[in-house]
Amino acid sequence: MKKITLSLALVLMALVASAHALWIETETKGNRNKVHLVRVYLGEFSDNERDSVANWFSNMKDIELFVTDPSGNRKKITLKDAGNHYLGEFIPSVDGNYTLSVAHTVADIYNEGKIEYYATASVNVGKASASSLAKSTFLSVVPGAAGKLASPLDLQVFMEGHPVAKTKVMVASPDGWEKTMYSNEEGKVICNPVQSGTHMLEAVKILKTPGTHNGKSYKSVTHLVTHCVQVNK
Repeated sequence: MKKITLSLALVLMALVASAHALWIETETKGNRNKVHLVRVYLGEFSDNERDSVANWFSNMKDIELFVTDPSGNRKKITLKDAGNHYLGEFIPSVDGNYTLSVAHTVADIYNEGKIEYYATASVNVGKASASSLAKSTFLSVVPGAAGKLASPLDLQVFMEGHPVAKTKVMVASPDGWEKTMYSNEEGKVICNPVQSGTHMLEAVKILKTPGTHNGKSYKSVTHLVTHCVQVNK
């Protein structure tokens, strides 16, 4: 009976790990020489559930957050445990686009698979500049212009900085609305949100690239990236 109970616990742990997402929430506009706050969450966005940092699974508490300024300089942001999220801050010194990013390898293997989590966010200060979002993480999902409820939301998925096809993309609102699609040959997806407010974009790419990680073998690698956008009325 103990063996059965342990097996069930491992299966449940795997399901929880694979279903959870890591994401960044921050204001999309910042001010030069003023503190800009950044929050990093782990949980279920569409269910409006955010796990306590103390309960983050495996080595997820060891995530690192970086900010890349308009000139391409990358700096680590110090994170503080704020209960159900990590809190960080940075001070923009020049105008332009700032890219926030997390890239984290989960220490444990689940269902014979390794998990790579990524999360990104964009902050614009003053005059806009070219964005480094497409190349900020191994897998990235890049929104087009700011979303409006009456207009389609254009997205593009990149892997190693190149458009990638046949990638699962989900758009979700905190009120429970979700839409799942797959990118075309140009890595593009068009979505029509039915609600206003903050939406999370999530792209998932599973690669059949076996190997070993922390002494354990795996058969595939799940790459999962999130990016939050604002859909206006």
